Amino acid sequence: MKKVRIVERTSPCGRVEFVIQQKHLLFRWWWVDAWVNSWDGASCQDSFPSFEEAQTNLCHFDGTLSTERVVLTN
Repeated sequence: MKKVRIVERTSPCGRVEFVIQQKHLLFRWWWVDAWVNSWDGASCQDSFPSFEEAQTNLCHFDGTLSTERVVLTN
């Protein structure tokens, strides 16, 4: 499993969001927002309005594998 964490980020206006971070692909000692390591970058959602939503989405960033099931063979 990849190392991931959730950070609480509060903007100057007081808006709070929870951001999933991973270790940088090249510089393993840096923590970066998950979109930085994503191939499609901008379309990668790594910030959420609640901790619970961020926690639910950790599986997309921590190396958890998807499962596949054949539903039709012809």
